[in-house]
Amino acid sequence: MAFRLAIGQLQELQLACSAGPATILARLMASQPQAANARRPDPENYPLGASDPDFLADFNAYALLRGIGGDWRVEDVRETIRLGLIGAGMTPTDAFGMVTRYVDDLARSPLVDNVGIAAAILHHALTAPEGEKPGKP
Repeated sequence: MAFRLAIGQLQELQLACSAGPATILARLMASQPQAANARRPDPENYPLGASDPDFLADFNAYALLRGIGGDWRVEDVRETIRLGLIGAGMTPTDAFGMVTRYVDDLARSPLVDNVGIAAAILHHALTAPEGEKPGKP
């Protein structure tokens, strides 16, 4: 499958996501799988309650994971993939169908499985291809 985000798709992406491409990429890349199942520690489960050193350590780890656990939105994922397909030459109708089938169908795969794909598409669009140096010589 080919993907490409040209300037037109990047402009449409920022409108759809209410953020610039760099912000969207940062949100996608901040996703931490280990934060997905993190539960807030309950001080009642510790012998010394909220002052228990183990509770404090667990709570600090929880807070850290929450802080870097990603703030991506559904549109960040699906619109990056949809527009990447269009930029690579797929018709808007076919791209919408692909995203509906493979991204929106959560029974087929969880949305989080597509976060890395969207991040890779956007990262490639914002960086020069390997071996190319952008700008004038």
